Amino acid sequence: MIKKLVFLFLLAAGSSGGKAFGQKQLSDFVNQAFQNSPLLKTNNIQSQANELDAQRLVAALTKPAIGTEVNYLFAPIYSSDPGNSGLKLNPSKTITDYYGYDLSATNGGLYRGLITFDQPLFNQQRINAVNEQATLQNQILSNNSTLSKHELEKLVTDQYLLCLQDVHQQEAVAHIVDIIGQQISITRKLSANGLAKQGDYKVLEIELKQQETNIQSLRNSYKVHLLELYSICGMSDTATVSLAVVSLDLTNAADINNSGFVKQYQLDSLSLSASQKLFNTQYKPVVSLYSSAGLNAVYAPDMYKRLGWQVGIRFTQKFFDGHQKKLNDQKTKLLQQTTAINSDFFNQKNESRKNALMQAIRSIDEQLQSIQQQISDYDTLLSYYQRQITNGQSSVIEYITVLRSSAALQFSRIALQTNRLIAINNYNYWNW
Repeated sequence: MIKKLVFLFLLAAGSSGGKAFGQKQLSDFVNQAFQNSPLLKTNNIQSQANELDAQRLVAALTKPAIGTEVNYLFAPIYSSDPGNSGLKLNPSKTITDYYGYDLSATNGGLYRGLITFDQPLFNQQRINAVNEQATLQNQILSNNSTLSKHELEKLVTDQYLLCLQDVHQQEAVAHIVDIIGQQISITRKLSANGLAKQGDYKVLEIELKQQETNIQSLRNSYKVHLLELYSICGMSDTATVSLAVVSLDLTNAADINNSGFVKQYQLDSLSLSASQKLFNTQYKPVVSLYSSAGLNAVYAPDMYKRLGWQVGIRFTQKFFDGHQKKLNDQKTKLLQQTTAINSDFFNQKNESRKNALMQAIRSIDEQLQSIQQQISDYDTLLSYYQRQITNGQSSVIEYITVLRSSAALQFSRIALQTNRLIAINNYNYWNW
């Protein structure tokens, strides 16, 4: 009994890495994965960037553009007119015979300093198209984040279940160690009284050492699986912690129209329509009010008289550009067809996938029922052999053979239980 207690203490110490840590829940790891996911972080940033981009476009369509325009053109000539010859830095239009740029091309120079004002008008349709596209882009990002969280939860749960499998297998081996320890105690007493062979006692000790080796192997496997779990969650932790047991239930049948997977196809189709609407706004009239005020002169001597102001309305309308609008409409319809095809294919494939997972779960349930009955039979047989050994009527070798067969069934049951939970997790992932 003392040896058993020491062994169990060492098992607990080994599973915690020599330190005491609190028990971790599945939700702890799922939340940590959400918090550390770079995709979720970047999607949030991209959503904010999309909103700012939409605000920029709306501002360009609604707010006035106010700026300055400054121009200076220096175009001197050499005049040959009688009585007015020589280099002219600011030539007048009366000069007829000269060398230099044509005065009709340069006006002799340009002196301009203006404040400009341009106010777009009647752009509500363009504003609606910009806002609609930005809204759909953010909905796509939001749905991508939801899909990513859903996938992360599945990956974390699968890895968590593998860790629990190692834990349950360690518990099963510890139970075997307990049985062997009890049998060693009984056999030692029988051997001391001459009712059992010394070899039987040694065989049991060898088997105990073998099971201790199995414990160590499972403990190492647990550490590896736990580190992989940390990696999936984006955690740099390396502490070996204990995990809480989880139970998973099958979710109810999901509404295909509300499926998170199908929603991505619906949003893609809507995004194509929004892009088409935005593209088509270029065929709407463009109207703007413009004005400028300041200096606008071509002759320096009377520059002070050339301060003024102007206002006008600009109107542009595109009538023909090689049928680009029609071609873009046709392209949008074709792309929407591909979206519908992919959505229908996903639904058909997903139903087959869920049916296969349900069949796998039913098959595992049948196997577990059969294995449970076999384990019960082996427990009865082990009790029988224990009595036989106590009475000196059976060998320890036969007892260990039965014990190993029982242990193999225990491991098979644990593996099947883990596979069943993983299958349920996969079914719930796709039934969403």
